[in-house]
Amino acid sequence: MLEQVVAKRDNRLEVVKWLTSAKELGLTQGLTVMPKKVFYKHVPKSRYVADGKVYRHLTRDELERANTRLVHLMNKLVLKNAYKRDGKKLVAIGSIEGDNSSCVDLHTHFLLQKPDSYTNEDFHKQIVKAIELSGEFEMSNPNYRADKDSEDKMYRYKVEEITDGWSGYITKKIDKLELDRLYFY
Repeated sequence: MLEQVVAKRDNRLEVVKWLTSAKELGLTQGLTVMPKKVFYKHVPKSRYVADGKVYRHLTRDELERANTRLVHLMNKLVLKNAYKRDGKKLVAIGSIEGDNSSCVDLHTHFLLQKPDSYTNEDFHKQIVKAIELSGEFEMSNPNYRADKDSEDKMYRYKVEEITDGWSGYITKKIDKLELDRLYFY
């Protein structure tokens, strides 16, 4: 039993070490996305449910499928015909964080490879376009208040150039949740 615990901890450390060299691997961009809630059922209208519709969070399996579709759209928009004809793909590593039973909603962090032909700004535009086209991720924060919240809380996604601690940040829950929340696309 003790050997299994040590082996799991070592696996996480090895993955984190490997991901800390993400920039050397060409993974220079980070993306965080929050999935939309989906329609669950109709209920009688009340003061809590004005339109009579109840929404639920995505399950982990649904989020995995949404992530796969998002990566597919990113490949189509960024690589264009090379994705279809030559089978080229962006290197993308995803980490699902949160669960629907706690205070943290399910969301995904990605490490992405930016092609050399793109500037950061152009690449970010294509990623945002892929998020919009997928329709499965929130673009704007419905709870955002312009008078009280900072501007970085306006959106429910974030595309950025990664820093040194980013790969450790996206793998922070892996030691508790096993390595099955890490995906390679």
